[in-house]
Amino acid sequence: MFRRNDAIQNRIVARRMQRFFKTLTHEQRADPRTVAIAYGQHLWSQWRTGIADEKRLSRSRFYVGLALENSSIGEVTKRSALVADTLLLSHGCSGIYTELGRISDGNFRGDMANAACAYAGGMAMPPYPGQEGPVDEFYGMHCPDLDLLGRWVLDCEPLLRAGLAWYLPGYSSRKTASSESGATPDENPQAIRSIDLLIRDGRAVDASGVHPVKSKIVRPVLEIDLPFLENVDLKNFSRITVEEFQSYVGFRDFLRMSFLGMDDALNAVQSERELVRIGLDIADQVRATRAEMAKVNRKRAVAVTGAAVGSATAVLTAVYGPALAAVVTAVGAAGGWLPALQAMAENSKLSIREDKWYYVWMLSKESTSP
Repeated sequence: MFRRNDAIQNRIVARRMQRFFKTLTHEQRADPRTVAIAYGQHLWSQWRTGIADEKRLSRSRFYVGLALENSSIGEVTKRSALVADTLLLSHGCSGIYTELGRISDGNFRGDMANAACAYAGGMAMPPYPGQEGPVDEFYGMHCPDLDLLGRWVLDCEPLLRAGLAWYLPGYSSRKTASSESGATPDENPQAIRSIDLLIRDGRAVDASGVHPVKSKIVRPVLEIDLPFLENVDLKNFSRITVEEFQSYVGFRDFLRMSFLGMDDALNAVQSERELVRIGLDIADQVRATRAEMAKVNRKRAVAVTGAAVGSATAVLTAVYGPALAAVVTAVGAAGGWLPALQAMAENSKLSIREDKWYYVWMLSKESTSP
């Protein structure tokens, strides 16, 4: 399913997300709310195949789950993706409940006390006291803004397809039982348990069971000054991150090492100074990369011109044979095209693109472009 050169972080998530986007129609893409509803329905159908199995997904110490509360999902995504292997976002079971479909007619059993919003199933639901008939059950998701979520899904498509990020809806079920007095509806939303950190006012707050490494790398990235992210929209951020995956991974490791290297004993003022220092280091490296790119562009302009002339000469030589070759050699042009091609290869951007600062430079370039 994946090609060798695909940028894939988490194959479990990537596989599910690619299946979702494959089924998303052009008409659905035109309406963000419809996209969000289709996403919620797709994720519900994937429960039994393990996409919500936190034991499998959280083996990496840098797998980070964030529960959003009055925060910008786009800004949190851009910043947190800079340090997380795979970023899981969720609103939990808060927000408006939207019904997505019927689970079954009386043949579903959900253990709401022990399962996250009733995603297990397969047996008949026992009747309520005083009721002998089956229990009908419906499911839905909680979300503060379905339009915003749908736009996020579309903008983050490259990240989702690569298994770098995903969104876990907060599911709930609504049970309706038939009795002598009529239908008895019952809604019992439950919180999703696979979230590590809660985002409040743009800052990470520990949730139960959070791994200390995750907290230590997420908190600073939400506080540090990163100007190259400010004017980059989420869609372009997602595209650049996947297209420059190797450079992105290098920069991600740099941030992790920088944050993990901060002394736990530092007070608030010292920590802020350390974050400023890291931010200045990043800005300095971006300037250095900009200068290197400009230098390569100048060299390539000269090299490509020489290569074009040399290549044309080589073609003529091949066509017209030794007679022309002798003339070209006599005027000294035959030896000029090969060095030009070599110079073009030696000054290629390819090696620079593998450097961790190329990714940041690309974001900076996008941020400052008109």
